[in-house]
Amino acid sequence: MNIISIGCLIWTILAYVLAKRVYARYPKFWLNPAITVATVTIVLMIVLGISYQTYFADTAWIVELLGPATVAFAIPIYQYRQLIYRYAVVLAVSIVVGMLVGIASIMVFARVFKFDATLTYSLMARSISTPFAIDLAQQIHGSAALVSLFTLITGVVGMVIGDMVLAWSKIRFHLAHGVALGNASHGFGTARASQRHESEGVIASLTMVLAGLFMVFFGPALIHLMTAI
Repeated sequence: MNIISIGCLIWTILAYVLAKRVYARYPKFWLNPAITVATVTIVLMIVLGISYQTYFADTAWIVELLGPATVAFAIPIYQYRQLIYRYAVVLAVSIVVGMLVGIASIMVFARVFKFDATLTYSLMARSISTPFAIDLAQQIHGSAALVSLFTLITGVVGMVIGDMVLAWSKIRFHLAHGVALGNASHGFGTARASQRHESEGVIASLTMVLAGLFMVFFGPALIHLMTAI
């Protein structure tokens, strides 16, 4: 491991820890660690002339930690299992509809703008949290790097415009708000839902996890079926 490798690794860890502390003190969406660290890292890579391939190779083992993170999602499912039983139909319908709309919309854009297969499949996996999205992308021959980027963008956009859309809809039911934010913008939406109301955060978290599991298990078959039409 050379000096560049060590520097990339140390920077990634320290920058995230610092950004997380700043975000805890000033919980503004634009101070989210995923946004600030990614933005500053990109600028530094450009200034220092470090390629993406070099950076990723030096920090790839961090991505492997997403595996244990995925397993950890079982904890909130168990803790709030009674809530899942209570709203099983609502959650199931919301997740399935969200998945179908997400896949179908990308299919339309892909055919209109002539996206290649890798880009199309990577976009189709973007609507779930990163650990699930990367796993799904690997199953359908998408790009882990692209799906990570698209997942980040989807989460940020959903978090930013989520409040406006919910206000426009005039829906006052916290369950509906949580399901919408968790389904549309996964981790970012869940964080925003938690700030809005405790029950919204719980429902958003469950929706995010269940949507991810559903897509990983059933997404590949559904995507191949829909793209074959």
